[in-house]
Amino acid sequence: MVSFALTIFRFLRALRRAWRDALFRSSFYLLLLILFSGTMFYATVEGLPWVDAIYLSVVTLTTLGYGDLHPVTDAGKLFTIVYLFTGMGVVITVVTRLARAMFHEPDTRHGDPQD
Repeated sequence: MVSFALTIFRFLRALRRAWRDALFRSSFYLLLLILFSGTMFYATVEGLPWVDAIYLSVVTLTTLGYGDLHPVTDAGKLFTIVYLFTGMGVVITVVTRLARAMFHEPDTRHGDPQD
């Protein structure tokens, strides 16, 4: 339990450090917009409940693809193709910047802010 709490603390510290990065912030907001648009599409076109729609959006963008939910209409399949190509890059950017902040120790010689 202690290791879990330390991991959460380290993650939150990295999130705070990453938030100082303009690219992280803009990518994060873009990711929220992409998730919202995917959720709206899957809820309206595919007729999924809201929770299932956000779940499908997240599972699709993270390329987990459990297979329990999937688009059934032709429009849904075509949207998912475009959704994957546009959203995966944003997800990779957000995760990479967050990981960089998590494992990067501040270097005061180069003007990085310290925690």
